[in-house]
Amino acid sequence: MTVFACVRCRTSLTNDLDEVQFAELPEPVAPSDLQTGDPCPAWVPSGNFAVTVDPFGPPYVWSEDEGFLISAGPRNTVLISPDDLLVRRLHPDDKRRSGCCGPAGHDGPNLVCNCGAELATESSDCWTAQVVRLQPHAVVRTDGGA
Repeated sequence: MTVFACVRCRTSLTNDLDEVQFAELPEPVAPSDLQTGDPCPAWVPSGNFAVTVDPFGPPYVWSEDEGFLISAGPRNTVLISPDDLLVRRLHPDDKRRSGCCGPAGHDGPNLVCNCGAELATESSDCWTAQVVRLQPHAVVRTDGGA
């Protein structure tokens, strides 16, 4: 099992989590995909984490092949359930917290550690999958206790 901690202050950010392969995750579901009143499941089941090699977040760059902007953000972000994050302080820059029903997660890391380090990007708006992406440069992975 694995615990993720802040690389700056070593505060534990998660309880023990089991790794699952990104390819094994279910298709992401957003609240807007569901019937009114149905609960939206987290993209990553609680108690698990997955790592994606795809870039996520800013900066965004123009792709001639795609014909639109694509992410050139960090690779190897760690995906966890929002319920598994122990430290959840909103980023002081309100431009990072855009969204109507929750943070959209497309404006850079929107969660910080108690020490002020930028830790993660939460996506939990009505049109996004419910997930927290830990920034790979901001966390350290350690063996858990179980």
